[in-house]
Amino acid sequence: MRTDNLDQIIFRHYTRSALMPILTIELLLLLVYFLSNAYNGLQTERTLKEEVRAVMPHLVSKDAASINDNFALIARQTAYFGRANTDIYNNPNAYRVSGEEPAFATSANGCFYQTNLRDGSSLFISATTNIGPRQRLFAEKTAVLNPLYRHLVRDTPNVVAAYLNTPDNMNRLYPFMDKVYEQYPRDLNMADYNFFYLADAKHDPARQPVWTGVYLDPAGQGWMLSCVAPVYTSANAFAGVVGLDVTVKNIVTNVLNLDLPWQASAFLADDSGMILAMSEEVESLLGLTELKSHVYDAAITTEQLKPEEFSLLKSSDPRVAAAFRNVYASSDSLHEISVGGTDIFLVQSVIPETGWRLMVTVKKPVVYASVNHQARVFQTAGLLIIIGMLGFYVVFFFYLRRKAKRMATMIAEPVAQLTQATAKIGTEQIGREIEQSGILELDQLTNTFNTMAKELDRRSQDLVNARVREQVQGKEAELAYARGQYESASGYLHNVGNAITRLDSNLLDLDTILASTEQYPEVFERLRTQADPGMLARFEEVLVDKSIPGLRTAIGNIARIKSSIQQTIAHQQADFSKSAHRLLAEPFSLSDLVESVCDEHAGDLQAARITLHRNVEPAVMVTGHRNPFRQGVQNLIKNAIEAIGSSGEITVGCRSSRAGAIVTVSDTGSGISPEHVPLVMSAGFTTKPNGHGLGLHSFAVFLSASGGRMSVNSAGSGLGATVQVEVAHAA
Repeated sequence: MRTDNLDQIIFRHYTRSALMPILTIELLLLLVYFLSNAYNGLQTERTLKEEVRAVMPHLVSKDAASINDNFALIARQTAYFGRANTDIYNNPNAYRVSGEEPAFATSANGCFYQTNLRDGSSLFISATTNIGPRQRLFAEKTAVLNPLYRHLVRDTPNVVAAYLNTPDNMNRLYPFMDKVYEQYPRDLNMADYNFFYLADAKHDPARQPVWTGVYLDPAGQGWMLSCVAPVYTSANAFAGVVGLDVTVKNIVTNVLNLDLPWQASAFLADDSGMILAMSEEVESLLGLTELKSHVYDAAITTEQLKPEEFSLLKSSDPRVAAAFRNVYASSDSLHEISVGGTDIFLVQSVIPETGWRLMVTVKKPVVYASVNHQARVFQTAGLLIIIGMLGFYVVFFFYLRRKAKRMATMIAEPVAQLTQATAKIGTEQIGREIEQSGILELDQLTNTFNTMAKELDRRSQDLVNARVREQVQGKEAELAYARGQYESASGYLHNVGNAITRLDSNLLDLDTILASTEQYPEVFERLRTQADPGMLARFEEVLVDKSIPGLRTAIGNIARIKSSIQQTIAHQQADFSKSAHRLLAEPFSLSDLVESVCDEHAGDLQAARITLHRNVEPAVMVTGHRNPFRQGVQNLIKNAIEAIGSSGEITVGCRSSRAGAIVTVSDTGSGISPEHVPLVMSAGFTTKPNGHGLGLHSFAVFLSASGGRMSVNSAGSGLGATVQVEVAHAA
């Protein structure tokens, strides 16, 4: 139990009555303060989130519509461009280039190209194409549209190039490209590039303008995408593909120019998830670098599309890929996802003209910046309040401590006198009475204590006298018990000594008889020569072959009896010595005693491959003599081990009974024949070659004298045995 000084008790009382209510109120106020701030923060976050939901989809949809208008214009211009070329292919002879006629030449690598009209469009035909009259005709006539080429590029926003590509690998491109034969591969095959095959009959059966994905322009314009449209003759023959190019750089510029709140960043992706253009902020968020330009160290011989790492749906981060798959599968304009470890609002709007998606990212930390700042301010204020409270309560604590010590001093002196006087109770007489203190309650306590002290002194003296008488009686009982033990042991030793004396006399007589037989061989030899040989042979057989060995056996048996009696005497003396300090009965745990004896024999049991089963009920208490009980249980377990010899089972039990307690020892050993069962507890009876027949007898006598009893049961020889000990006087 906890014990405190008086000043501690008073201080604890002051703390509970004064400090704790104030502290509780302050803590509740702090809790209300922080909870209200947290609630306000959550409400503000919810308001900002709703504002993002209300504003951003509208702005993104508006910007997507603007981009769509530009793409729609480019698509219309591309369609018009295609129709103009259709007229030339239908009526080539109806057109003529005004002014200077186009001139052509063949390059060193076998490519056909145009050498003049540099303010118009350039022309290139692959070296693999056989230049015939038809190819030359359309090479000349398509130059008629140079003014249209210039108009489309100069007057259409974001368009950087216009071109015509034909199945016979002819390319007319504006602006003019000098040494075009060095830019294109000499064996250029138009069908290998998306800006051609996407508008052929297979991919564009509707013959409408279509948009390509991002590709690397073989004409040296870097990464771009094109709006292409097919050119068919009136005979429904596929004549070629016209296209208007828009560079990724221009699209990125348009995306960057979007005026968006909350530091939002935009990017453009096609319907397959490929990023077409993105701002630097999105590059950082996705861990990518936009491909805005390309260094042409060689001609682009095959189609080169944007790498798969720019596909949102095939991101190396499976979580990002899964998030964007959900976005693409949803028709909702606003989503909340995590990209690159940053939580963002993602707003999307589809551009109808191309099926692309304008996506805008808004970082949640930016949206919630004001809330977070306000939360930090409130947290700082709360921390300062807590620090101020701690300072106040430290001062208040020491103030209370001082007040408690003063009050304790007022009360401690008379209480100390009572404490000192109380400490003497039971060890010495208190003597003089405690003086009055002047405090009513303490004076009443002092008067009561003085009266109690006098009564305790009187009763203590009576108790001392009673204990002296009790100890004297106990000593007398011990001496009487010791005298009885000694007399009993002396009588027992006297009887055993007489038996040994008689055995010594018998042994001496037997030795004399044996000594006289040493001359028998000589006598037999004489008789053999003088008497009947048959009779002599029988006599010799009786004396030499049977009598003499029998005598020697008897001598050995008598010697063993003597040794056994001597061991018994020694054991009785040792037991008497051990039990000398436990002459009076005392309470002890029979369960612990049985467990301890079993533990002592564990090594013997293991060596003999005997399994020991314990059924010991805990806390079985009895009142009696511990040592005789212990020796008796040891003898029972030892007898069981000897009865088994090797390989068997022993079960030891201990339990409470109505009259006291019961201990049982069962074994699967040699057992006891029915005629021997009544004799096993008789003095001197034993079936063991070296036994003395006193163990069970002594324990049975002890139990009988203690009010208990022992019983032995066996189904017969070889069927094991069970010894049950009933102990009286259970505690």
